[in-house]
Amino acid sequence: MKTPRYFCEHCGAEVKANARICPKCGRFFSAVKCPKCGFVGESEDFRAGCPVCGYALGSNNGAPEPIRPAPESTSLPLWAWALGFVVFIIALVLLLRAIK
Repeated sequence: MKTPRYFCEHCGAEVKANARICPKCGRFFSAVKCPKCGFVGESEDFRAGCPVCGYALGSNNGAPEPIRPAPESTSLPLWAWALGFVVFIIALVLLLRAIK
């Protein structure tokens, strides 16, 4: 039996089964979500396909369907927050200098 393949829900890049962050887009995920029924669980729960609906159990000539990791949140990656914070601080400093 072939093992399921995992993909980032945001950018579609293939990720390792135990990945917690997408190597391409930097999004975090902590669980796996079945794309058919929406069940969310640990990757170990999906070793033989979705435990609720059976998705990925060989509906494609015996080959398992891809299972996509569920995102931990839909917020921006950490680097985007850090960049926004730096820009905010610079703007605040420039504004304070202009007021003086």
